[in-house]
Amino acid sequence: MDQQKRLLVAIALSFGLTLVWTQFVWKPQAEAEAAALAAKLDGGVTLVDGGLNGAVVIAQPAVVDADAGVVGDVIAAPTELPVREVSLERPTTRLTFTTEGAGLISAELTGEREREEKHLSIPEGWQKLFGKKFEPAPHMNLARAVPGVGPNLAVSLVGNAPVPATTRYAVTEEGPGKVVFTARTATWEIVKTFTWAQTPSSDSDPSGYLSTLAVTVKNVSANGQTAELGVHALRAITPGAEEAPSMFGGIGNQASVLCRVADDVTRKVPPSEGGGLFSCGSAPKYDEEKKGPLHFVGIDQQYFLTAIWPKDAAVDGRCLITARPAERDAALFVPVSLQPNEAVTKNFGVFLGPKDLALLQAVGTANGADGVKLSAFDPGLEKSVDFGLWAFICKLLIFFLRFFHGAIGNWGVAIILLTVMVKVLLLPLTHRAMVSAESMKKLQPKMEAIRQKYPDDREKQNLEMMKLYQEGKVNPLGGCLPLLLQLPIWAALFTTLRTSYELYGEPFYGVWSNLTSKDPTYILPLLLGITMIVTQRLQPQMMDKSQAFLMTWVMPVFFTGIMMNYPAGLALYIFTNNLLSIVQQYALRKYLEKNPPKEAKA
Repeated sequence: MDQQKRLLVAIALSFGLTLVWTQFVWKPQAEAEAAALAAKLDGGVTLVDGGLNGAVVIAQPAVVDADAGVVGDVIAAPTELPVREVSLERPTTRLTFTTEGAGLISAELTGEREREEKHLSIPEGWQKLFGKKFEPAPHMNLARAVPGVGPNLAVSLVGNAPVPATTRYAVTEEGPGKVVFTARTATWEIVKTFTWAQTPSSDSDPSGYLSTLAVTVKNVSANGQTAELGVHALRAITPGAEEAPSMFGGIGNQASVLCRVADDVTRKVPPSEGGGLFSCGSAPKYDEEKKGPLHFVGIDQQYFLTAIWPKDAAVDGRCLITARPAERDAALFVPVSLQPNEAVTKNFGVFLGPKDLALLQAVGTANGADGVKLSAFDPGLEKSVDFGLWAFICKLLIFFLRFFHGAIGNWGVAIILLTVMVKVLLLPLTHRAMVSAESMKKLQPKMEAIRQKYPDDREKQNLEMMKLYQEGKVNPLGGCLPLLLQLPIWAALFTTLRTSYELYGEPFYGVWSNLTSKDPTYILPLLLGITMIVTQRLQPQMMDKSQAFLMTWVMPVFFTGIMMNYPAGLALYIFTNNLLSIVQQYALRKYLEKNPPKEAKA
């Protein structure tokens, strides 16, 4: 075995060992560490009484010091308010409010597809393939209170007389479509009013997922007060249930916090604990602050979104986004300045629902079922769908996938039809590349003669082969062009599958009940790898044996290892594309056997 073959075998073994180590050593260790962290957080959190939390405060006359002037209001012994939960139903969501923070501790979506992702083991996947039924995953809950920090949609005041997000409120009104909370301290009176439409949503009307939060702040002290009013999108996270994306680990499911200031959307996920392999020992940074005209803040739960925005217009302020292993907090802060007995009301829009692109785009543009405009201000929630570099291609793919799904009714078949459409569009290029590759066959004896003539001089080999290509009017890289054009489509489809709600939870057939999740049986990735090998074997070999071995065997095995934990919809697309390439290559060979190409003149 020569040196090149040994190198290629070493590379293949390295890829294989990396895959085995990732799946069977690193991943179990990471899950165990995450579970230990979750247990530590659950068992070791101490609820901190922040300021006037949990009390009705009675203010006494101000104490005056002859030297220092007015010191401040004397706060009498607080009267404890009981913690109460208020459960309300709307067509799309089951809401549970708490008086500790006057926010949501549960916002459970009720749609059939609005569920958490369910991962099946390999045995369970094969059992499902043969007809076994499993319990569906629980519905997605977009509101879980963070102990000691507050519930979702909590408010706080930052300043000389702070009010924490865990302040207890009294329920002063509740009913279908409305709930009102009131709290009072020595300095402030805060009234929070939640309202929402009791109508179901549709593809063009997101009002079923929208609500309005009106916050009235009144200065009840004897002095003028300035503060920052903060509204928080909060969600507790179970660290063991989250997984960061990785090459062999799949697309992950980490929730990120978002802040849009002007046209810039800042996105943050928890930093790696311990700093990672290339860290310099610095402590992880959990918080990030942005200042400017605020459009929205939110929590991106991969396929679902919690968002808060100023309802009437973008306002100057700041946002503070926090991403800790067990907590996500996206807060917007706006300034408040009030004289004694003066009050101000700030109105905010709230979205709790799926990241369906059409729904998000309709928030600031469409009218609700009652004909009233859903929001006076368009916050641009569609920017929470992060397509990155492939945004244009992703939107085209969604358009065509929606079209095919509307005609067929199955998203898996829609992906297959999309593959056929792309293959037809690229047919002239692939046909030309295949014809060129077939013409290369006639040059194979001369190429082999060059290798034997200059066995140890690679530079001379390359120069002589380039002359041979020029004489034969053949482009050795022509066969790569169709693949290079397919790569952006693969990347865009991968981004669409891991980001867009349109395909989330949508089935193909049988065991492939979710095209955005991995294939639990690994059938599709293995078929993909086999068809890649067949495709490479059918193509004329224009390289030496070592390079041919790399392209025919090493690369398909490596690619299959990566695709094991990637979305089944992507594997379905590439597998279908490989099948079409095999059929096209076979048909072209038969055609060229009957109609051989003319000899190219030197």
